[in-house]
Amino acid sequence: MAYRFFDHTGDFGADFEGADQAAILREAVRAFAELLTGEQASVGSGRALAIELEASDPAALLVALGNELVYRFEAEAFLAADLDVQEVAPGFLRALLRGEPYDPARHPIARPVKAVTHHQAACAAAEHGWRGRLIFDL
Repeated sequence: MAYRFFDHTGDFGADFEGADQAAILREAVRAFAELLTGEQASVGSGRALAIELEASDPAALLVALGNELVYRFEAEAFLAADLDVQEVAPGFLRALLRGEPYDPARHPIARPVKAVTHHQAACAAAEHGWRGRLIFDL
């Protein structure tokens, strides 16, 4: 696991590490599934949804992806488990979200996520790979 959760004044945060920007985005999807359901491994990846996101920079793109996950869950009852990145640039993502329809019997909600905030959001190249951070509004 290349992410770590931490408490953040009534909310919840996650720090990510990866080889590149695409790895940070994938880890964010996996972390969201675990945060929401309590265990990421219980979410299947048999269904794919195409997404395309644009933002001003890598941190804003990470936030946009987080809010896309919240939207897909709330509006479409789609629970993402993984991300197949097709194209990524500092402010652009084209990918397939992999997951399955939300099933309350199989996916009890551990921590309902209302949104992903820009507060302390980060995604940038570091000395060894990339690092990212998101704060989830619970």
